[in-house]
Amino acid sequence: MTVTLTPAVARQREEESTAGEPLCSPLRHLDPEAVSAAAKVESRNREVHLPPVSTYRWWARRTAAVNGALLDAFSCDVEQRLLVADMFAGGGVIPLAAVVRGHQVYAQDLNPWPATGLTAMLALPAAEELKAAADALEQWAEDETKSAYGTLFSNGSKALVSHTFRVATAECTSCGQRARMFPHALVTLLTRKERGGVQAWLACRQGHLFQGDSSTKPSCPVCQVVVDPKANYTPRRSITCECGHIDRLSDRAGTWAWEVVLVERATSKRRELDVPTADELEMANAERWLPDRSLGDIPDGQETRVLLRHGFTSWDQLYPNRQRVLLERMLERTAKCHEDPAVVRAVSMAVVGSTEMAGHLSRWDRYYLKSYEAMAGHRFNLTTLAVEPNVWGTAGSGRGTVLRRLNQLVKAATWLHARTGRDLIVEGPLQTSGKVSPMAECDVRVVGGSSERMLLPDGSVHLALTDPPYHDDVQYAELSTPLRAWARLADADLSAEAVVNAATGQLVDDGAYEDLLTRIFSEARRTLRSDGHLIFSYANRSPEAWISVLGALQRSGLRAAGCEIVHSENETDAAKRNVRACTLDLILDLVPVGNRPLKQHSPRVPQQTPETEFLLAVSRTFLEVGQLPDGWEDGFKKELRETDFIGQRPQ
Repeated sequence: MTVTLTPAVARQREEESTAGEPLCSPLRHLDPEAVSAAAKVESRNREVHLPPVSTYRWWARRTAAVNGALLDAFSCDVEQRLLVADMFAGGGVIPLAAVVRGHQVYAQDLNPWPATGLTAMLALPAAEELKAAADALEQWAEDETKSAYGTLFSNGSKALVSHTFRVATAECTSCGQRARMFPHALVTLLTRKERGGVQAWLACRQGHLFQGDSSTKPSCPVCQVVVDPKANYTPRRSITCECGHIDRLSDRAGTWAWEVVLVERATSKRRELDVPTADELEMANAERWLPDRSLGDIPDGQETRVLLRHGFTSWDQLYPNRQRVLLERMLERTAKCHEDPAVVRAVSMAVVGSTEMAGHLSRWDRYYLKSYEAMAGHRFNLTTLAVEPNVWGTAGSGRGTVLRRLNQLVKAATWLHARTGRDLIVEGPLQTSGKVSPMAECDVRVVGGSSERMLLPDGSVHLALTDPPYHDDVQYAELSTPLRAWARLADADLSAEAVVNAATGQLVDDGAYEDLLTRIFSEARRTLRSDGHLIFSYANRSPEAWISVLGALQRSGLRAAGCEIVHSENETDAAKRNVRACTLDLILDLVPVGNRPLKQHSPRVPQQTPETEFLLAVSRTFLEVGQLPDGWEDGFKKELRETDFIGQRPQ
């Protein structure tokens, strides 16, 4: 007679049968130097190495080089198809790395934007179907694009406006004079810096725009004032009026307006920057651009406050009317571009993704002639020289446009299908109010909602591999709100986001962050098999952040199995150069508290740096998780604060 054991009894007997065998960390199989080298390469151009991540916008993605290596290391000890759970799925790198290795994936995120994006990314239809939908959309867009952006080069040949530049104008709070507020004397070079050209569009302090040699100090042809191309006109977000009065830009918030001052014209073979013609001004500001929908008010928050201080009160105001209207029309048309809902969903993500190039926040790189996203650098850009892109895009110019996103979507589908060999069975996005059930034949289950509740049975997960939010580093809910507004997902309650936000009082550092992590890690432990592991990366310069994480792990019934240090971030990013930014991650490996002996793994660090010294100090305390003594926090904090990584300024 066959006896069926309950999961709890089965786990108990399994533990008894292996009670004498020590648990070992899969991190012992890693080659940290090789993994770090691969991560450095990938982090400098993620979309080339991992094309599907371009399906939807997210911030602070970790690399597949690291997470793929962790999956491979775990598979050295467990040679079967794994059930991999990611409780903070976010950018989707971990689910993607797992499915291309043939594993089952459970992916969950509180935010509906990544939950929707993950479902679209992992269920990408065949490339030829996406190409057919893109072609259908392009046929429709051709006439719309000509009507909105059709123009002529200065020599009379046909072109499209690829970018429209607006400068903010406002009134001095002392004399009331309205003036253009160019951020710099150098508005833009005419050719990219590496080509060696010096001709540029320059602005004098009075706001007159003219062409000149940026290697000299030319005189403004209107007012004869000598212009230093290196001059910054809005240092620390302040500006000096001709009357001598100094205002903060926020002091003038009530009188801000936008004036079109430059356009970029383009074809596949040519680009030129010039002052707008009367026709181009009419196209940009025409009364026919009447948006139909509202995107909602901007809430008070840690990142949104910069917008509120400078007069932005609704998400609508981030977009010139022409951009909003064309995006609305394109989304309406996308719903009709194909009969397959999966195709429509993926194409819709591409269109919504282009809204991150908001025409009143996107910043122009005056040296390399390209625009930056409104939410670049994990912050909302605030600029007084904003650039509105051609929504559809041109063949020769334009980052983040619908055309480029659709082309990347086709590449993503080709890449994914080449590595999986089939269409994945993707379930979701489900909601946490749903039923707990086994994964069965499903390849991927995507769930939206707090990971305090996961829709998985007890003891079912081989590996919980995740990348939790790093304390207060990135305000995901705030940064994703414009995208969620366009995708009609903005009403979701994200108050349970595992992020500290001092501005709103949401999970302020009073223990609430640690309490929430404790509940999530406890739920993850519930789903782990007796031989399962929780592995995740973490990076932060704040001792308080580490105390919250280690405290939560201790309280969750987990014990440290090992840790390792690997490269994580692109250290060449402008935001990370010459500052004490985190470019390394500490990989933490934990198992449920139990009676089995444990053979811990310690980091192998061939080269000592201030950052590795800091992380080694963290690792020594982390390896005590499961048996941390009372009062461990004070000594830990003191040790970290005495490291060079925190205690000294960079040389």
